[in-house]
Amino acid sequence: MTEAPAHPLDQQAAARRLAPLRQAITDALDGDDARQTWIVGGTVRDALLDRPLLDVDLVTAGSSEALARRISRAVQGTAFPLGDDHGCWRIACAEQPGDARWAGVLQVDICELRGADLAADLAARDFTINALAMPIAGDDLAIIDTMGGLDDLAARIVRMVSVAALDDDPLRLLRAARFAHVLHAKVDAATAEAIRDRAARSAEPAGERTWVELRLLLLNGEARRGWRMVADLGLEPHLLPELHACRGVTQSDFHHLDVYEHTLAVLDNAEDMMAAPDFWLPIDEPGLEAAPFTEAQRLVVLLAALCHDLAKPATRSERPDGRVGFGGHDRIGMELVDVIAERWRLSNAVRGQVRRLVGTHLALGYLLHGSGGARELYRFRRQVEPVAAEAVVLSIADRMATSGVADRRTWLRRHLVLGRRAWASIWREAAEGRLVPLLDGTGIAEALGIAPGPQLGVLVAALAEEQAVGAVTTADEARDFVRDYDLSESTTRSPSGST
Repeated sequence: MTEAPAHPLDQQAAARRLAPLRQAITDALDGDDARQTWIVGGTVRDALLDRPLLDVDLVTAGSSEALARRISRAVQGTAFPLGDDHGCWRIACAEQPGDARWAGVLQVDICELRGADLAADLAARDFTINALAMPIAGDDLAIIDTMGGLDDLAARIVRMVSVAALDDDPLRLLRAARFAHVLHAKVDAATAEAIRDRAARSAEPAGERTWVELRLLLLNGEARRGWRMVADLGLEPHLLPELHACRGVTQSDFHHLDVYEHTLAVLDNAEDMMAAPDFWLPIDEPGLEAAPFTEAQRLVVLLAALCHDLAKPATRSERPDGRVGFGGHDRIGMELVDVIAERWRLSNAVRGQVRRLVGTHLALGYLLHGSGGARELYRFRRQVEPVAAEAVVLSIADRMATSGVADRRTWLRRHLVLGRRAWASIWREAAEGRLVPLLDGTGIAEALGIAPGPQLGVLVAALAEEQAVGAVTTADEARDFVRDYDLSESTTRSPSGST
């Protein structure tokens, strides 16, 4: 094991950043345990890059369980085994640990050494930029680098430690793309070739693990660039074959891009809009403001952007006059979301929201053929809830990605105007709250002498709409409305938002 050479990365600054953590860990352990424990991997890498230290990675020559239980008490967290082959334990840290030195740290992973010593452990890691270590105890602050990781980190190169590392865990194929994207790095030629040779194995890891990597890639910023890295390494056909099938699928003359490039343009547009909603969707009403997009909302929109046209290859049709259509691609796209959700083990919440966005991504555009009045906007909000704000962004991002010969700028301007009205109506309703029903379900049932059931639900929704647009303002008017309501209208309207 050799000492790291002089290097353009500021190792002293990294050591200063890690000093409070080193001392906090030392205080939590006894002397022997501290002397045979090292900070490793991404923690050292991120300290060198002055990135937030959210996760702390440790290796020990001792018992990972014993260390995890001691450190968990110090951070007021919860320790549990990860169930892998390396004796790894994870500590989920308290949001507000009593010790300020742990502030900002979300989790600590402690693994037992792989191999006889630290050098063997570093040689078994995935990429050289992660094969870095620093002792917990002692005055030696030099970063231990046996694989050339410091040089690669300075040059922004993602390089495998060995081919065996990729074979040991195929998730590393995707991790290479994620690291290259997040660190604005490039994958070296030999590593890229090895990944492409093994690309089919990228489908082997558990869906949950794959989704963690994709989530980090999408949320990092410049999601389109990140996805292109996934594709360039040959992983796309195995991770998201539905999107890969969109390559080369031509569209109507409203479009200047094939389905694949259009999808990535929508992804990019949606990301831009969520970063600056006040620019794209200004609200001119005094005192009315839109809430910023949360990370969870951003993720759902980005995933929906990737998925919104996945059914186009299967639904493409061409008329004798050459006109191209994709009838039902929104509906069938919802079914593909279910397939992808199973593949990546998405939560029910994410699945449901992405499904709703894909199934309704044409809804706002359809309003361009109507009045776009208060009633239509109310129905739109009900159709797309609980992702109304997200639906506006996706719809406009979709429109902005069309520039074919038949797509006049007039349509984009009209879509933006309508989108801004819908956007304002969403936040106006959020600020004012839903109106208290003039007649609730029980009152309607009593007025009509009917039992609870689907028809009652239709009447409740219909009355809520009339009240929202100001057509019904008193309880007597409400009773008259439900008595006169033609329930056959429920076959042409869908208050639940299905399409």
